[in-house]
Amino acid sequence: MKLQLGIADPYTQDPFNDFINALTISGATENTIRIYSIAIKDFLDYVRKDPREVTVSDVNNWIMNILRRDTRDKSNDAIDKRRKKTVTARLYTIAVIRFLKWLGKDIRPTIPRARRREVMALTEEQVNALMNSLRKTRDKLIVSLLLDTGLRAKELLSVTVSDVNLNNRSIIVRNTKNGEARVVFFTEKTAKLLSAYLQRNNLKPEDKLFKITYHALYRKLKRIGKKLGIDLRPHVLRHTFATNAIRKGVQLPIVQRLLGHKDIRTTQIYTHLVNEDVEQIYKKILG
Repeated sequence: MKLQLGIADPYTQDPFNDFINALTISGATENTIRIYSIAIKDFLDYVRKDPREVTVSDVNNWIMNILRRDTRDKSNDAIDKRRKKTVTARLYTIAVIRFLKWLGKDIRPTIPRARRREVMALTEEQVNALMNSLRKTRDKLIVSLLLDTGLRAKELLSVTVSDVNLNNRSIIVRNTKNGEARVVFFTEKTAKLLSAYLQRNNLKPEDKLFKITYHALYRKLKRIGKKLGIDLRPHVLRHTFATNAIRKGVQLPIVQRLLGHKDIRTTQIYTHLVNEDVEQIYKKILG
């Protein structure tokens, strides 16, 4: 969904707030508004001038400033740190370019190119070990739903009881990354877990299915994965769903729709993992 922002009032005294208001009115998601707000504030604090007077050099210098900053990331993986900085710089730059374009400024800085994170999916053995390690019904249900549906964790955590249809084993996902609702499905095994969970908890139709924050879920999965020797994150479960679906013959456009990807090229990254399977089988059997 392309957001229509129009153009700025040339006499606006508060370009930042006027732009954020226009972004909100256009139907941008809360996450988009948050990222744009942080990025544009950061840029304005750096250049310290009327944004209608900035140059390409101003923007490029700001981008370099972002790339040189220390981060709070305590990871020992230098490559991952650099990637996160580049991703941040790229997102911020795109936001600022859009802001300047809204102001009538045709500024074309160099947009940082982020290295794609290596896609990791769990093996069947790892999935079995993961499920066997879970003791609480809620934890089993969350992991099962993420593996069955390929939902982003934030999408799953936004689901309400009324969004779930146990009869046809489906979920309407309304709070999506691209703002477009979609339907996903889950297995009979997960349906039994879900039925038991709903019977045990006195939830109203408007209640969230899971009352847990994204960060709490992220930390929980990391702890579970550490015990199993797996770098377990919500997106790893999403990758696992997509890879398994393609391995089992689900057509790429269907996987794209289930994942909520706007561009099928994003979905195609999972075919690389399947191609690795083909290569390994070929070398094992045919040499």
